[in-house]
Amino acid sequence: MLSRLLLAAVIACVYANSLGIGFHFDDWHVLEQNPHIRSVAEIPRFFVDPDTTSVLRENKDLRPVLMTTFALNYAVSGAAPWSYHLLTLLLHWIVALLVLRIVRDHLWLGDDGPIVGITAALVVAVHPLNTEPVDYISARSAVLAAAFFLGAFDAAVRRRSALAVLLATLAMLTKAVAVTLPLLVLAHAYVGRTARREARDLPWRLVAALSAVSAAGLVYRWAFLPPWVVETARQPGVTPWTYFITEWSAYLFYLRLFLWPDALTVDRVDFPYAHSILAPQAWGSLFVLLVLGVLAWRARTRRPMVTFAALWFVLALAPESTFFPLAEPVNEHRPYLAMLGLGALAGAGLVGLGRHVAATLRIAPARAVAAVLCLVATGLGAATYARNETWRDDYALWRDAIAKTPRNPRAWLNAGHAAMAAGRLDEARTLLLTAHDLGPCYAYVQMNLSALAARTGDAAASLAWADAAVACNPTLALAHDYRAAALERLGRLDDALAEYARTTTLDAEHAGAWFARGRLLEARAAWADAAEAFDRARRADPTLVEAAMRSALLHHYRLADPAGAVDRYRAALGILPAHYGAHYQLAVALLALDRVEEARAAWRSFEPLARAAGDTTSLAAAPAVLRAAVSRGA
Repeated sequence: MLSRLLLAAVIACVYANSLGIGFHFDDWHVLEQNPHIRSVAEIPRFFVDPDTTSVLRENKDLRPVLMTTFALNYAVSGAAPWSYHLLTLLLHWIVALLVLRIVRDHLWLGDDGPIVGITAALVVAVHPLNTEPVDYISARSAVLAAAFFLGAFDAAVRRRSALAVLLATLAMLTKAVAVTLPLLVLAHAYVGRTARREARDLPWRLVAALSAVSAAGLVYRWAFLPPWVVETARQPGVTPWTYFITEWSAYLFYLRLFLWPDALTVDRVDFPYAHSILAPQAWGSLFVLLVLGVLAWRARTRRPMVTFAALWFVLALAPESTFFPLAEPVNEHRPYLAMLGLGALAGAGLVGLGRHVAATLRIAPARAVAAVLCLVATGLGAATYARNETWRDDYALWRDAIAKTPRNPRAWLNAGHAAMAAGRLDEARTLLLTAHDLGPCYAYVQMNLSALAARTGDAAASLAWADAAVACNPTLALAHDYRAAALERLGRLDDALAEYARTTTLDAEHAGAWFARGRLLEARAAWADAAEAFDRARRADPTLVEAAMRSALLHHYRLADPAGAVDRYRAALGILPAHYGAHYQLAVALLALDRVEEARAAWRSFEPLARAAGDTTSLAAAPAVLRAAVSRGA
């Protein structure tokens, strides 16, 4: 109990300034603009529909358990980020407890298990390398997957098979990195037997069950994810081989950040790729990894913890750091699961250092170990607290990224976007133009420059930048949406309508483009097509009440379809129960259908809203049959 309270107190202290951190980077399309997390009724769709994970076509995925937690957060605090951070901190505490449990009980440390376990857990709890997965809300996937993964591993080692399979399933439904769990369970059993610390048979049946879970998880993703997701996940021209030999240096980069975390940054898209195994980056990194691997393997008899910790580090990172190319070669949230291995090694090293200090100074070993641990935890905790401060402000976060990765066009782009959001338009232009110099054909830069030109009233420049974005990435739906908006601002409505159509062809779930199509079609009296566009917008974004109302009004007054209007008015009220116009129009449409009792009931709902708004005109102009419903006090 004392250890749990200690870890909770330490995490509360070092992350005390994190609850006010806002949304950053990918949060806009995963959380802020994602309508599907705004209702817990959408939770079943998370398990079968990749479109629910993001409003961007290029970022679709299947992470239903993660998305469920986001929906629950939205139910608690809406768009306020405090509940999101609170849940992530709770998960981080659970991860630290599981690190303590696993290191203490399963890494063959004997009497040293408790002290090494709590030391490892404290390192994981306060290390600044973990600020990205803890502070960056979208990166909760790493923390949640680690909590399930570590719990499944602990249960498997204890031979609690049913619990291990359940937690492994939840881990796979959170993030596919959990695929290596059976390998780590088998590695633990093998290292334990090799070290002659365990006499039990290898858990083949349990490993087979966990392997089935991993395989089923991959098949599940293959069945529901569209095939183009794999291509959009990688940088153009980066082959699996190029990515693989690059990741040798990525492993060493993560080790470097763990040992000396002075270069933490939100984005490292500029991390260099190794395009040949003859490049020093490739063969030099491989040589260092092989040396470390040999040393760790040779320790398996006397210090099996070292061997297993090294295996954990390698295998936990393997799904994202071997053959499957991702959009960036490194990301600071990726080592989170691997931190158990690094934390265990650090814990043993710090305990050993404390004992060496005790022998040198001739003081009690417990006091020396406590002093070393306190000193290291305080230093790491202070660095974490300072890093949280950087995360608290989007502009500061990206200025920090520019300072640390000055050749990174995405850092300059996001700094420019943050400056534009803060109203610093001249500074935003300078930052975005620098991003353009570094990445001349980077569509998101041109799109932001188009938006900036629109804000400054230069519609022609806005279109020119949007044209450049489309030319750079003609399959990017968002670029076409920006171009359509620029054309609309110039009054070229036919061209804008065609461009919105291209947007929805590329991304059928682009609610904004469907809604814009509806507006333009309605303006040219194409009533049926406009109503269909508004309906498509609402299907893409079930919270879009205005789309429901505009379609309802078209069905009611332009298409002579009051029954269709009733359905859409009710859909609008399902989104916004206090919608004034929907209550009024629903009563009128029901009356047109001669559904008198339903019309009276709808009018009774409208009447108090009208009185509260002082709308005596609508009340006086109502048909007598509706006024009678109110006068009877029904």
